[in-house]
Amino acid sequence: MSFPTDIAQATLDTFIAPLALLFLTGACGDIAAAHYAASQMLAAYNAETPDELGLAAQAVSLQMQVLKALGDASEPDLPLNKILRLRGGAVSLSRESHKARRKLDQLQHARRTGIVAPPTEVAPAQPVAVQAVAVPATQVQSVGANARGDSALELIEAARDALQRAKKSGGRNWSQAFQKRETAKRMAENMRKKQAEHGGMAACMQAAAG
Repeated sequence: MSFPTDIAQATLDTFIAPLALLFLTGACGDIAAAHYAASQMLAAYNAETPDELGLAAQAVSLQMQVLKALGDASEPDLPLNKILRLRGGAVSLSRESHKARRKLDQLQHARRTGIVAPPTEVAPAQPVAVQAVAVPATQVQSVGANARGDSALELIEAARDALQRAKKSGGRNWSQAFQKRETAKRMAENMRKKQAEHGGMAACMQAAAG
């Protein structure tokens, strides 16, 4: 059991130490035996770079958590919903462990064959260069005038549509209401005039009779 000499000891200890805690139960609490077991299992992946070592440690850790979840799910008198939750978690952890193992295999294959592995992430889109174009001031004014004209036409069309909708729905627009008020005023004025005329004629008739 050995690791490449170009991997720093601090790197090895960083990956092995948390794995050793997962082996404590099997080692009956002996931290040295747990550390040895974690190192032996990690070395089985033949990792030769820090990236490969990290993926190997991830695969081992996930495998151990899968076993722990399945072991907890087999406890007697455990509620069914908890059993299902533990088993579902074990399936998810197992899937992630396989992903780490596949990525490790890709890195190792690329290192051995000298072929660079394809990137796993899509590179961000490069910005497109936009060439500045000088626009004459007269053309800018024309565009602005056209835009204002278009806006005015849009307002007129919107008002026309509103009037049509009001007619269809039986409502009255402001011009119709205004016309109705003016008609009522004229009718009231005519009635006042007629009443005044009738009053004057009655006064004349009374004077003649007297």
